[in-house]
Amino acid sequence: MNNYLNINSLPFLFTSALFFIFPLFVWARNKKSSVARSFFILGLSSSVWQFPYFVGYNISDIAVISVWYRIAYSGLAFVPSAVYHFIISFLGLRKRWLVSSFYAISFIFFFIVHKSNFVMEGARMYSWGSCAVPGPGYNFFLLLLISPFFLSLLCLYREYRKTESPYRKKRTMYFLITLPIAYLAMIDSFSVQGLNVYPIGFIPLLFFGISTSFAIVRYRLLDLEVIVKKATMIVSAFIIAFSFIYVCALYLQPHSYSMLGENWIFFPISLTMIVGFGLFNFINFVKRIQETELSKRFSYRPILKKEALRVSTARNINELACYLVRDLSSWVKLDYVGLFILENHVKRFMLARDFSRKIKSRKLPPETYLPLDSALVRILDKERKPLILSEQGYFLGTMNSEQQSKDFRRRVIDDMIRLNAEICIPCFCQGNLTAFINLGNKVNPNEIITNEDIDIFSSLSNTIARGIHDFMLEKEKTRLIVASQNTIISAIEARDSYTRGHTDRVAMYTTLIGEQMARFFKNVSDDLYNLNWSAQLHDVGKIGIPDSILLKPFSLSEDEWKKVKEHPLNGVKIVSPVSEWLGEDIISGILHHHENYDGSGYPSGQAGKQIHIFARIIRVADAFDAMTSDRPYRPALEKIEAFKELDKFKGLYFDPQVVDIFKYLHKGSIELSIPV
Repeated sequence: MNNYLNINSLPFLFTSALFFIFPLFVWARNKKSSVARSFFILGLSSSVWQFPYFVGYNISDIAVISVWYRIAYSGLAFVPSAVYHFIISFLGLRKRWLVSSFYAISFIFFFIVHKSNFVMEGARMYSWGSCAVPGPGYNFFLLLLISPFFLSLLCLYREYRKTESPYRKKRTMYFLITLPIAYLAMIDSFSVQGLNVYPIGFIPLLFFGISTSFAIVRYRLLDLEVIVKKATMIVSAFIIAFSFIYVCALYLQPHSYSMLGENWIFFPISLTMIVGFGLFNFINFVKRIQETELSKRFSYRPILKKEALRVSTARNINELACYLVRDLSSWVKLDYVGLFILENHVKRFMLARDFSRKIKSRKLPPETYLPLDSALVRILDKERKPLILSEQGYFLGTMNSEQQSKDFRRRVIDDMIRLNAEICIPCFCQGNLTAFINLGNKVNPNEIITNEDIDIFSSLSNTIARGIHDFMLEKEKTRLIVASQNTIISAIEARDSYTRGHTDRVAMYTTLIGEQMARFFKNVSDDLYNLNWSAQLHDVGKIGIPDSILLKPFSLSEDEWKKVKEHPLNGVKIVSPVSEWLGEDIISGILHHHENYDGSGYPSGQAGKQIHIFARIIRVADAFDAMTSDRPYRPALEKIEAFKELDKFKGLYFDPQVVDIFKYLHKGSIELSIPV
């Protein structure tokens, strides 16, 4: 052993420490991950390869050096197999037999290195240290190093070409770039072949080790391009600068000593200062990049403010959902956005609204829902954080877990694929999952949803959840109010056996028309629940009409008709104590459901579009049910006759658009009656 430490050996010590500590840290974070485990094997093999060179550079006995270098070659024999193992695990491919074959070949070379001189015959000394002497089979050994590398690149390239997920494409591209850089370490074979060149293969190894470690530690943040742009740029700059100074000082020392004598040390010091000044400016450049990233992040503040205003001014859930999917799709340039909201009365999450820009992300049917016990709902409620489809597939392929856990993860993936969701953002209010937002990919295939984007969506989800919770609370109160008023309706219909079930039928017809109009024309006043409730309460004012008029089997007198025409006003008076909860739309449907399209109706004589859309729909449904129900003074009309009457008075009594929609529903074989 030398009495002093050979400075030329320090890079090998640093490299071996890096490749042992970082992979160990990655593996310790998730011991069940096959990717982390394979990366640790790769790091351990590289560390066993590099450390003996540190020892060998500080030993003068050739025999002892040869022993240490055989250990180095033993570690090197496993590096290519570990590289292929890591890439296969990273991609989630099922090629265990090939991985096992490479490891078997590595074991064969391991024994050959220790038992013969086929790969390595000994060691030779240089001015900068020492190096192994190749044996007759050294070229076969190099073939072992190269073959898994090309197979790894081929697998990465195929995955990059076939994958549609922009996140997986970014990750794959990352290793397509860094892996060839790592294999530049084979430049060290020049010194093994007898060239008096200091081995600088540790430089690409350091680059690969540090950048890959950062990428894996921060894997779930999806900001691999940010890692390359920030952390890796700085780390790489320091490595290159250190290597430049180190190599220049090493090779130019004899010349600088002959010119400067004992003052030669000022040459590397001056060189260090120059490089340090360059690094300082480079770090400032990277900081400017960071500031640009921050400015992009804070540029979303107006978006949050605007969307919060949208939530506060939305009149109901449908309007809120419409704003949300449209704004997110426009602002972030997404190809799909969908919003699911919890419906407590049916115990499932229903699709409230979605928007699609691409054929691959088609809009979902309006009746799409997820039950509370679905895998996607359960994992959102449990993990309480954004869920990313590409990562679920990644974990499924790389985690060693129980079959039950894998089956659950597959169900989560199936749910997300069915709902066009690349990312699911849960919305919680008071600790309860109120809704979730499904996001597709960005319209530009070269862009991904970054960590900053997800932070924005998560912040926005809290505001959305609060708004939805308030609307749901208001809806539940309205439902209870309507339910209480239905006792009055039941009392009215109990007095007249001919009109029993009239309210339920009108409500059903009204809802069918409203749903179809919302699908075709989108001009129904936003909330079909309110439309249904307005229809259920439209005749509540009849409680004030005497039985002598309500049940009269003959035509009514003029005074009796005046009494009947008061029932819309009476209905509004009855519900006036709770009108604040019911809202303007429901009240308008009650008050104006006997207005005629030509202005000849009552109580206000409104005409055309002046009449609230709820009232125009109820007018048609009410008239149809009246015509198709038996009355004391006439029998019920056939449906075809009733539709002829609607068509006859279209544009006079009835809104033409509503009549046409109702006729379309009838021709579409939608059932227009319910049991009485």
